Amino acid sequence: MKKIITGELVAVIAIVGIASMAMALLQPVLPLYLTSLGVSPTLLGLMFSAGMAGMVLGESSGGWLADRTGFRAPLLIGTFLCVPLVLSFVFVTSPAMIFIIFFVWGIVRAAIFGPGRGYIGTRVPLAQKATMMALYGTAMAVFRGVGTLSSGFITDAKGYDWVFYAAAAVGVLAGLLVLVSVRKTPKAQAVTRSVSAHASPEMDVPLYRHRQFITQSAVALFYFAAIGLGAFVSLLAVEVAKLDAAQVGILFTIGAITNAVMLVPMGRLADRKSKRAMMVVGLLVTACGQAIVGLSHGFPQIAAGLIIGSTGGAMFGPAAVALLSDSIVQQRQSTAMGIYGGCEDAGVILGSAMGGVVWSAFGPQWTFLIMGSLSATIGAAIAFWLLKDRATVKATPTAWDPS
Repeated sequence: MKKIITGELVAVIAIVGIASMAMALLQPVLPLYLTSLGVSPTLLGLMFSAGMAGMVLGESSGGWLADRTGFRAPLLIGTFLCVPLVLSFVFVTSPAMIFIIFFVWGIVRAAIFGPGRGYIGTRVPLAQKATMMALYGTAMAVFRGVGTLSSGFITDAKGYDWVFYAAAAVGVLAGLLVLVSVRKTPKAQAVTRSVSAHASPEMDVPLYRHRQFITQSAVALFYFAAIGLGAFVSLLAVEVAKLDAAQVGILFTIGAITNAVMLVPMGRLADRKSKRAMMVVGLLVTACGQAIVGLSHGFPQIAAGLIIGSTGGAMFGPAAVALLSDSIVQQRQSTAMGIYGGCEDAGVILGSAMGGVVWSAFGPQWTFLIMGSLSATIGAAIAFWLLKDRATVKATPTAWDPS
């Protein structure tokens, strides 16, 4: 493991984590802020869907850019350019303009994710990818937890505006770290190689004809539709459980801490056992967690549902991304990760948009049962029947180049 972890890899993980913290500062309170402006639940869901639509474009193009120009450019886009967009929420109250802000912010903020995963995909041996993806996810979960925990207290102490100022400041910090720690290089050269004699012939086909890639993208869409109800967790906590902003922030932090604690053990288990099996079980556990949240009427029940759902996410996430990386040639890692991330974002769009419609028509309980539990169960069925594990190949790696 020591040979895998270099200074630049640590920096890339930190950059993505800090940028995620800037987003997480807004996650619990942005739905409440928009509701205070008179935005309805249905319109709120559509606004978040517009942001996720932008992320589909941003994540896919960010991975493509990283494969062709190196990691620095998309990381700078995903940090510095977010700052003016975040600050614009303070000054804009028109619903039409908020839709535009959400969409453009989605494009810009997503540019970091494909390169972040792609960096690991091109530099970590097959037998350790799920573990490293788990470490990557753990760092993001920790940073997100700090952001969500801080947001509620900042709101209660200073008001909504100061949350946007804090998120902008964190974005600037992430951008400065890119400038000082990520080199200006051409597209990254992989430092591990697959053994073509043992690799599936499907690995080198175009992504639009790559069956494993297409199937995993479909599974990701259903999983992220299930967990793309974060805005409605806030509404459920306030409107049904009658919690305040600080308690909402604590709930999100509980979920983030659970995810952070469970990611590495689940990643190591996926590397040692079956990535596909971990994906299926994780999806079913997530379905249980979403059902518990939907049936909750108080803080303890919501917290229990988030803990179970976060555990399911820790089982699914590293295994899914590592299995995807195992089946893609090195030259397309960031592009594949970006497109896969776009499918994740499309799932969140589906969850947010349909969640608002179901909430308005049937109430919060059915929102989490239909869009949460049912979506995750469908994803588990697809993964169980259509995916297959890739055998770990004990290839002789190229010499590790820490530079």
